[in-house]
Amino acid sequence: MTERTFERRRRQAGPRAALAALSLAGAMLLAACGGHDDPAPAAFEVKTLSSRPDMVSGGDTLLQVRAPEDVALDKVRVSLNGKDVTSQLTTRDEPSRTLRGLVSGLTEDAGSPTGSGNTVVVTNADVSAQRTELKLVNYPIAGPILSGPHITPYECRTVQNGLGNPLDGNCSATTQVVWYYRTAAGTFAPLADPTGPRPADLVNTTTNEGRTVPYIVRVESGTINRGVYRLAVLDNPAKESPPTWKPGPGWNRKLIVYFDCCGSAQYNQGVHPITSILGDLGHVPLSRGFAFVNSTELWNNQHANPHLQGETLMMIKEHVIEAFGEVPKWTAGSGGSGGAIQQYLIAQLYPGLLDGIQPIVSFPESLMPEVMECRLLNNVYKAAPAVWTTEKQNAVNGFNTNTCTSWDLSFASIIKSDNAAGCGLLEPANQAKVFNRATNPGGIRCDFFQTNVSLLGTRPGTQEARRPIDNIGIQYGLAALNRGAITVQEFLDLNERVGGYDGDGNPRAARMQADAGALEATYSGGFKNSFTGAGLSGIPIITQRNNADSVGDIHDTTQDLIIRARLQRANGRSDNQVIWTAGSTLNLYAMMGASLDLLNTWLDNIAADTAPASIDKVVRNKPAGAKDACWDKANTRIDEVASLDPAAQCNKVYPRFGTPRMVAGAPLTNDVLKCQLKPVDMADYAVPFSDADKARLGGIFPAGVCDWSKAGAGQLPLKGTYLRLPLD
Repeated sequence: MTERTFERRRRQAGPRAALAALSLAGAMLLAACGGHDDPAPAAFEVKTLSSRPDMVSGGDTLLQVRAPEDVALDKVRVSLNGKDVTSQLTTRDEPSRTLRGLVSGLTEDAGSPTGSGNTVVVTNADVSAQRTELKLVNYPIAGPILSGPHITPYECRTVQNGLGNPLDGNCSATTQVVWYYRTAAGTFAPLADPTGPRPADLVNTTTNEGRTVPYIVRVESGTINRGVYRLAVLDNPAKESPPTWKPGPGWNRKLIVYFDCCGSAQYNQGVHPITSILGDLGHVPLSRGFAFVNSTELWNNQHANPHLQGETLMMIKEHVIEAFGEVPKWTAGSGGSGGAIQQYLIAQLYPGLLDGIQPIVSFPESLMPEVMECRLLNNVYKAAPAVWTTEKQNAVNGFNTNTCTSWDLSFASIIKSDNAAGCGLLEPANQAKVFNRATNPGGIRCDFFQTNVSLLGTRPGTQEARRPIDNIGIQYGLAALNRGAITVQEFLDLNERVGGYDGDGNPRAARMQADAGALEATYSGGFKNSFTGAGLSGIPIITQRNNADSVGDIHDTTQDLIIRARLQRANGRSDNQVIWTAGSTLNLYAMMGASLDLLNTWLDNIAADTAPASIDKVVRNKPAGAKDACWDKANTRIDEVASLDPAAQCNKVYPRFGTPRMVAGAPLTNDVLKCQLKPVDMADYAVPFSDADKARLGGIFPAGVCDWSKAGAGQLPLKGTYLRLPLD
């Protein structure tokens, strides 16, 4: 066909044929060039095992790279910020096609939550286009990451902890490793020469995995997030040990974290001697093969700050994973009183750090207004001792005899801003800085609201932390009045005179009101525990105590049921919680050992269950002994659901009590900080009031009385988890 003929036919065919011809030509061109684009190379799977990639601390991270099927492991190249670090991934596993290792040399990202100063790039040496990037944000090992600015001043205690002089203003110390061994006498003694001949009185231990090993414990001490940690695990050091330490066969691949007691607002590092990780307390987990860790920052007596405590646990667990070279099969908590508080709050605020908890002599949180109000009630009783007999005090307080007195002598001072002893300062220059309203109004405030100021915020124009405590409308002793335990005049006198606290924690005649915004921050930030979310509904909880026969003990048994009521309200069920109750005749360490053995089986069952995480999965995997029980005074176990029923067998042995706010009408959940109000309604009283009494009642409660059927004022849901403070 001539060129002229082709052009004539093209014009005759019209535009549609021209388009077809062009499409055909395009298809021929694509075919000549290899057709459609080749599929992109398969990506590498890159992840940090020791922490979230946006919350790395200390300049290193345990990195794992999984290669696609078409990439040989020796062709994998890993770089950090442009520098080849492939050689740092020393663990190679061909079946899973993974490389793993501790990658160091990360730069600090100036604490920026959106920073991206570190980039890991994984490539195929043979195919440059086959690459995967991961951004890392690295924070100082001294913190903080999420909890907001560290409090100041802050006194170091590295010398008192046996770690020598501090290395910097953050109280950092040189990491120390020593060994101890268990003697035939049942104590721990220093192992002077860990690679030399073994002492004659060294005993063996058999772990819960059936391995019999020398009972030698490696104890590492150092500083993380300004706290002093102690990390203990079974070890059998030898002269031929490799230069880089890794745990031996004595470790059962599980971690127990100990949380210590009390509650305070100290401006220091805290002191935990090395024996704090050993002794009878340490023997329970260590003899069974668990790694065991504590920290002065996981001691509620230091700062009572759950955000700081959760952050510290996150950083400590990161260090354990990096030091041990693997992620523990599971991690569980243990500890009593303030240690129980930490477990509940951290499980809510930092889900995933704890897979199970073992709270002893529990409280749901540190912020408990009813125990602070014991001082206010006691002031009324002291003013008229002939009127306020022990029986009448108990009727109003709800607690057992002398419990309110014990609270007054201990915890009530935690809200006093001028409580110089509570600040825990030793240096004279710092002691001189303590707050005094008259002489130093801008000084260091020694209350635990101030140690939580990053969450609570400040009062306008000051650095003083806002306070979420309020008793407007509370009718103290209402139930006692209605059952005839106190008279109308005593009820009115009590509520007229009880008063409240001023902004510095001193009793005053007027009742107290929460600072604006403090309630919302407290609830949404999880300072008051709602028990919502997977953090507490998705883990086993073995609540335990051996003080149920105590008189005057602040650790009342009803707190276990308050916690259950919140779990029930939040999740519609509470059968992931087990409550064990005993008296002082049952050895605490025996109870802790039984709890740990039960939890070990429970969590192993859960780990073997491949179903998605849920409360159903937790409950489905309960071992046979995971049920409520008490042990009577002869230490005979009685299996019975814990309750407030006075006719229950366990409650006949160990009666349960209440709290001042429950006597005032608060529900068992007991989490209303400031009640919503309703008009005074005489139908709420089971006893007659004279007209004069009614007028007096209205004068005491001019704005109304608590409506406990409603949620508290400002009672917002938890805003989220792993919260960055201050909240937006």
